[in-house]
Amino acid sequence: MSIAIDHPEAEALLAEIEAQTGRDPGDLLLDLLRRERDRLTEERTVERRIAEGLAADRALQAQWRTGHVLDARSPDDVLGYDESGLPS
Repeated sequence: MSIAIDHPEAEALLAEIEAQTGRDPGDLLLDLLRRERDRLTEERTVERRIAEGLAADRALQAQWRTGHVLDARSPDDVLGYDESGLPS
């Protein structure tokens, strides 16, 4: 398989990198393609991990909402304050 690139900027960038590194243009393009593939794979991995984290969060929220109330008193009653805000 051969690849023809008819894009002046791409050709200039490839020539510049080739001159700086002394590497073959085919090797440079192969390296670039591998890096792009790895970057895309990493992005998908990050997106998948975020989605998994959000799903776990939603599951935890649902579990919390359906949980049993251990103490039905209001926070003020638990802390020991009366309707005037004074300790009871």
